[in-house]
Amino acid sequence: MALVFELEKEKVMQPWKTLDSLDNKLLQGWDKQRQASQAYYKQSCMKERITKSQYQHYYKGNECLIKIASKHCEETVSDMLKSVLFIITTLDGIVLAVLGKQELVTSLDQNYNLGKGSVFTIENAGLNAITLSTEVEDWVYLSGAEHDFQLFKKWNCFCSPIRQHGEIVGYLDMSFAVGDDHLLTAALFTSTLKSIESELDKPDQQQRIFEQFHAYRLSPREKEIACMWLNNCSALRIASELGITEGTVRNVIKKIYRKTEVCDKGQFMRKFIS
Repeated sequence: MALVFELEKEKVMQPWKTLDSLDNKLLQGWDKQRQASQAYYKQSCMKERITKSQYQHYYKGNECLIKIASKHCEETVSDMLKSVLFIITTLDGIVLAVLGKQELVTSLDQNYNLGKGSVFTIENAGLNAITLSTEVEDWVYLSGAEHDFQLFKKWNCFCSPIRQHGEIVGYLDMSFAVGDDHLLTAALFTSTLKSIESELDKPDQQQRIFEQFHAYRLSPREKEIACMWLNNCSALRIASELGITEGTVRNVIKKIYRKTEVCDKGQFMRKFIS
């Protein structure tokens, strides 16, 4: 996915797909889906949005992706003078997070029904970078004029799958003003996407710790208390959350120390958090 820019020679390797590069039969199939909604595309608001309870279900299933992707997108937004917008979606185009300047994010949510839970499908949003990318499962670029929905015609957009260990786990869209240089923005988009995927590919620390606990023959209850102890929860808080006494918690911690061959909390923390 590496980009090579030689701007002085106007020579660029472009790894993204455009409408012109897609198969005509594929485009014709989308046209049939779009026919019934042509009048809707002229409106200013998104058509469909899932309920808050439905969104919570998606959030729980994608919490790690949302937190990691949001962090790197926010870093990119804070470094830029010009306004850009990031949209993180599920595999089927449901918006998990919208990130950009706060006034823009708020305006889109309140005035255009574009926010957490908005649905990007061909039927609901016509041709745009997100629906295109989810359909072809690849990195795409769409200019403002190529969008169906009136709201998006002022933005050029990149969208790409987000991969974790080679598997697609979501999609990242970056929208920017039509007048901005899309080649330079592509480099920024690539950097952000790679940072997200790099962190997603790191070993799961909690899973690694659980495997270590298993090697020391900790019981399920001991593992539960050991994890909370590693997260700096007090014995009183652990007791409250698990419905047991503080004395029981302290006795279990002593057993954990014996099994893991440490003498105190400092040694315990150093042994399992490196």
